[in-house]
Amino acid sequence: MATTDLGKLKQFQVSIMRGLGVLEKGEKSPIGVIESFGDKGSERGVNRFEMFVDGPESIAEYLESLRSFEGIDIQFRGKNPVMRLDDSAVFESGSARISPAAYPVLKELLKVIKAGSYRVRVEGHTDNVPIYTNRFESNWELSTARAVNIVKYFIEAGDLAPERLSAVGYGESRPLEPNDTPKHRARNRRVEIVLEKREEK
Repeated sequence: MATTDLGKLKQFQVSIMRGLGVLEKGEKSPIGVIESFGDKGSERGVNRFEMFVDGPESIAEYLESLRSFEGIDIQFRGKNPVMRLDDSAVFESGSARISPAAYPVLKELLKVIKAGSYRVRVEGHTDNVPIYTNRFESNWELSTARAVNIVKYFIEAGDLAPERLSAVGYGESRPLEPNDTPKHRARNRRVEIVLEKREEK
């Protein structure tokens, strides 16, 4: 793709982020929504843009639908888009029950899943603060239950084939940050929804 086309794509990214308020702190502030977009001017970055939604939904419409939702970040793991949701935005503290406030964004994520042919893996993560309740004896059990409940929601609300979805709980074993401050621990408590594009045979 020509350099000018890549430049237009980058401008498009910035304009979308301005609309979402991502750049309110200044254009030099860190950007984490579509961090790998147009990566180093290579075709790989453009391919990531094209594959993000392989159905009728456009990336602009998708990001627009998430404008009012706080606590979501979009990253890439290799070629796979990853929707990262703060646990406080989806669940009550120490609970695996989905908060009613989380349903709007889960419905938008479901649109993306249904528009494509992705396999979907929901991953639950916690911090390292021990938990012991009548319902959950460990962080591992809590993280697994949270992932399972989101998968159940996608199946029931989206009428998705169960074989497309999987759930896994990692507990505290895969932190994003050291568990040394309240802010870092909050960042580690999350759910990640990984969209794996099926390889064409």
